Amino acid sequence: MGRKDNRLRWKKAWIIALAMCAAILVIVAVVMQSQLQGREEANRMEVTLGQTYQNPIVLDQEWEDYGIGDPYILRFNGKYYLYCSTKDRRVGVKAWSSDDLVNWRYEGLVTEEPVSEGAYAPEVVYWNGAFYMYTSPAGKGHYVLQSDKPTGPFVKKTDNLGFTIDGSVFIDDDEKWYFTHAKFGGIMISSMSNPFTIDAGKQLNASLGHWTEGSMIIKRNGRYFITYTGNHVFSKGYRVNYGVNHESPAAAYTIPGNNPILISTANDFNGLGHSATVMGPNLDSYYIVYHNLMGRSAEGPPVRKMNLDRLVFNGDKMSVLGPTHGTPQEAPEMPEFRDEPGAAPSADKWEKISSTDGGETLLTRNGTGSDYTVEYNFQVGEQHDAPNLLDTLFAYTDSGNFWAARINGASMELALIKCVDGSKKVVSMKKLPQGTDLTKLHTIRVETGMSGTMIYWDGLLKIEYSSEVAKAGRIGYLWPQGTKPGLHYTAFSNEFNGSSDRKVVKPLPGTMEAVHGIQEGHPGILSGITPDGSDAVSLSGNGDGLRYPVNIRQDGSYLLAVNVSKASAGSTIWVETNEATKKIKLDSTFFAADSDWTKIPLGVFELKQGTQWLSLRQLKGEITLRYVEANLTVPVPEQLVVKPNQVGLVNRFGGEWGWADFTVSFEMTMKKATADDAGILLRTTNESEFKDQVKDAFMGYALSFHNDKVNLSRVSYENAVEEATGSLTFEPGQTRKVTVKLEGPTIAVFSDANKEPLLRWTDPNTFLNGRIGLRGVSPDWAISPLTVTR
Repeated sequence: MGRKDNRLRWKKAWIIALAMCAAILVIVAVVMQSQLQGREEANRMEVTLGQTYQNPIVLDQEWEDYGIGDPYILRFNGKYYLYCSTKDRRVGVKAWSSDDLVNWRYEGLVTEEPVSEGAYAPEVVYWNGAFYMYTSPAGKGHYVLQSDKPTGPFVKKTDNLGFTIDGSVFIDDDEKWYFTHAKFGGIMISSMSNPFTIDAGKQLNASLGHWTEGSMIIKRNGRYFITYTGNHVFSKGYRVNYGVNHESPAAAYTIPGNNPILISTANDFNGLGHSATVMGPNLDSYYIVYHNLMGRSAEGPPVRKMNLDRLVFNGDKMSVLGPTHGTPQEAPEMPEFRDEPGAAPSADKWEKISSTDGGETLLTRNGTGSDYTVEYNFQVGEQHDAPNLLDTLFAYTDSGNFWAARINGASMELALIKCVDGSKKVVSMKKLPQGTDLTKLHTIRVETGMSGTMIYWDGLLKIEYSSEVAKAGRIGYLWPQGTKPGLHYTAFSNEFNGSSDRKVVKPLPGTMEAVHGIQEGHPGILSGITPDGSDAVSLSGNGDGLRYPVNIRQDGSYLLAVNVSKASAGSTIWVETNEATKKIKLDSTFFAADSDWTKIPLGVFELKQGTQWLSLRQLKGEITLRYVEANLTVPVPEQLVVKPNQVGLVNRFGGEWGWADFTVSFEMTMKKATADDAGILLRTTNESEFKDQVKDAFMGYALSFHNDKVNLSRVSYENAVEEATGSLTFEPGQTRKVTVKLEGPTIAVFSDANKEPLLRWTDPNTFLNGRIGLRGVSPDWAISPLTVTR
């Protein structure tokens, strides 16, 4: 009987266990189905651009027969002011203003000083009530002009200070001023003792290998970013590079591998350069403004047109979403709230509260989200020495609970105040810049989010408080009795520390950082593991993924690629677009043996012009992802024979930029003993021919033949590196047949009938598309027609 009872108990236990397993499976299935439905619903959501703009941006009253050259944008009191170079032999500097970086109003000539004849690259800095313009008339030294308004009139304040063209001013958080300008071989930097005095300088390692100009420095998250341009303004290969360091504006810069960040040598869009960087209207984004070349003016040189593209950041890495040209793009996002309250604040936007002591509180009707950025522009009507001259409020829930950035007029300090249940506490305090005149317009900027709270004074970081994050709430002002502040542009955005970089619609062709994708599941953010100081994303759990809102430039075949860690080899990724879904295994044979990261092609996808979602999800294994790349491709002919004297649809190059994998076969003959070399070019793009630029003005690979070896170099304009060498001897009069196979990131070179390559190299940061060409063919060498096959 006992045994029977045991058997019954075991049977019941098994039935219960099976039922529980079935229930769990049902729950898992429901959850998975819910997740799938959620993804499908998200993917069905239309990606919209809202307001759009299109490069180039055409302005009213551009310089006739010249256009907009060397554009510079000043952001002041919530508005933007654009200045550009003056046409030769004309006097004055033109300016335009805008509220949104897209719609511009002509403001006229902001100076007509005689020294402004042919004023090159004017830049304007605001400091403590004054606007300082730095410009080099016709490249003959520099002058400083001054005004009390961004629209002038600017009056000459110095004699000729010397220095070459393209002066730019940067003010660091410690209030030290720096001046950079152009030079052959690199940018020069000088310290400044005041706005009118520039000391002797030194040369930075920010160089484009030849004439380098158009520099600008910004500081973001403790990093100094410098952008610079070269080589010749009239060359198609005029381009923009950047460098980054963590020490000082004058320290050595690291030059990241994604340079140049702006380049195009296409016939209809080229000569991109002389850029400037400016914060976007949503207080979180950044934009780069630059010019391109178009046609020819009546006087001969090309006309210049203005362009604007989104800048994004990932740690030490800065990228341009673009360059874009000829198609609508998403306009800069505006803040959630913006207004200029003035003396009579609008009752529908502001609530005014009077206190018993005669003080006043002014609060926005609506409040912020949990992470946000706030900007306050203000001035005090007359100088005061009150200890609480003005509080700029945020995280306000009631009169006893709020945070404030307080101006202490007695000690001339900026304080971070936290008020909890009516008890106020100073958590940090810093001196205001020496000589601060509080009757002039100043700006307080507050950034608060996961990493803490930061307070900026006139663009300079003064307070970092990481112990606690301010909560959501209203923003506003509080001032004591007897104070009459002038309240100017005030705004907040529910973005913090580049969070809007994830939401912006990304243009394709182009590159998208992994951290700028919208996350699905539970991806991990990995810092400090990449060679360029950027963060990566780990997709390790079932369903972990990234979604990107994208804007496709044109219908076509796009080669997608991902830069992933070596540990990702063999994993499987799922790629989904509006037109197709593919399951792709990351082929281990494509990974570079000597690199922790490799760019791996995922295949060709047919994409339609316009907006859509592009999604990547982990299916098997762990995928650690740095960035995603998409380039237009065109089919390689089944067989194409190009004669040497025909190579050069544009000078020495032939074929199409969109070629991906192909094989090139040819014969090399050394006619007589020589020390000269000859070679071919592979997967080249963005080629430029102009005398005043670096010698190797293209991006791609160079295969060079010598009498005893063959070298493979990776070339990106001034950055040319010999990566691999193979042994191949030539005797005078000897001919060798050479075959080069390009497959994904790997290049293999074979000679004669040998089955083993004499040279094989996998480029971890490969160029996946490009055409062919000849390089420096010496008369001592002869090359046969090149046969290109798929």
